[in-house]
Amino acid sequence: MSPKFCVYCGSPVKETDKYCIICGKPMLTDIPKAAKRLDRKEEIKKEEEFKVEEKIEEKEQKDEEQKDRILDMEETDKDKKISKQKKEKGGIKPLPEEVKEQMVYYIEYNDIQLNKQVLAEKLTDISKSTKDEKYDYDMEFKKEVNLKLEAIKTLISELKQKENAIKQNLEEPFIVQRIQNDIDTKIFQLENLAREHKLHKVDKETFEKLKEKYKQEKIELETEREELIEGMKLWIQDLKLEKAEVSGERKLSKGRYHAKELTEDEFNEKDKEFDLKLKKINTKISTLEKLTK
Repeated sequence: MSPKFCVYCGSPVKETDKYCIICGKPMLTDIPKAAKRLDRKEEIKKEEEFKVEEKIEEKEQKDEEQKDRILDMEETDKDKKISKQKKEKGGIKPLPEEVKEQMVYYIEYNDIQLNKQVLAEKLTDISKSTKDEKYDYDMEFKKEVNLKLEAIKTLISELKQKENAIKQNLEEPFIVQRIQNDIDTKIFQLENLAREHKLHKVDKETFEKLKEKYKQEKIELETEREELIEGMKLWIQDLKLEKAEVSGERKLSKGRYHAKELTEDEFNEKDKEFDLKLKKINTKISTLEKLTK
């Protein structure tokens, strides 16, 4: 049996391989001859589109990795020390239930904004059908379009009601920001106390007692804030792992499509599902990242 090579990169492959182990491109095995005789221009066009999509995804992934590296580098020595101390004491403290509840509210609120945007786009798209000539004379077509429009408007209305209900339960600012405000207050009190003592408006004994009191309160607030942020970062890490898994499944779906295992309609339907999943995960990640600031 003569050796077989990848038609894309020229690397040797086995007869049973469905994908090249070097470049990852699908092999042209088990494809009917009629399918292999597809118009070459169309094949080239699809291949180029696939390459462009891969490059865009690769760039987005690199940008995301670079962003994560920068955020990790920005972690202060104090943060690292606190994190190390917590690990030595037996791990990160679990998030309080009331804090997790508020995080869920914030995530749901931002998820509603995404869903409203998706529905608004669908509403715009379906509204175009009202300008179709069929809309004026085909009563069945008109009825179908009107039902879709009414259904989307109802969903948007329900989302707005849910949005208003969640807003009533949202505690603003979020606890991390509230604690930071309290820390800033303690810093101001310490600075002001030092000025008052320097101007002889506060005696030494009172100065020392208040200074120790404010410093201790500041340390307690900083510890509480760091514990909350550490717990939230664990949640963010889990979401990033979920995102990586969904991205991997999406790439596999593209590979199956180019290997003719999925029809174009099947691929497009799955790709829309993957796209929405990734948008929702990104919304959760960005929401939690903002709450840690």
